[in-house]
Amino acid sequence: MAKSPEVKLAVFGRAGVGKSESTYRHQANIDDEAVTMEILDTAGQEDIQQREGHMRWGDGFVLVYDITDRGSFEEVGPLRSLLEEVKKPKNVPLVLVGNKSDLDHVRQVGTEEGERLAAEMACAFYECSACADEGGAVAEAFHELCREVRRRKAVQGKARRRSSTTHVKQAINKMLTKISS
Repeated sequence: MAKSPEVKLAVFGRAGVGKSESTYRHQANIDDEAVTMEILDTAGQEDIQQREGHMRWGDGFVLVYDITDRGSFEEVGPLRSLLEEVKKPKNVPLVLVGNKSDLDHVRQVGTEEGERLAAEMACAFYECSACADEGGAVAEAFHELCREVRRRKAVQGKARRRSSTTHVKQAINKMLTKISS
């Protein structure tokens, strides 16, 4: 039996947005394939070296803000900039999650603002409540991120194979050129 693909996902956001500071493994069936997610849920209080280390570790990223805390929303942009700086090349797989949607009566960040930021970052957007996730939006956010990570890994794998084939062809051509001259 083939080993299920593993995807490393890191969750970032300001302390108090609804994260748990833990690492855990979760297996899910995504598009009829078993996928093992290793999820690093950061506390949002790590120092810069720790945060950069977590960023280097991950394949994909969940950026979380609290819809009742405008400051947590405003930290998403700088967090993404740091992520792109650490994970060169840019355009890393990520999803944006507005958490605590069950607290709509004290909302400080509108759904449209989250949607607009996600469009600027070219990523999926989910608004949900980790406490009251009846619709499964939390799971869907992680599944969509896994799909994106796997798509990009497949594209990178094809590019690598193509480039190594090109290198082999070039080496053979050089050898044949030397032999014939």
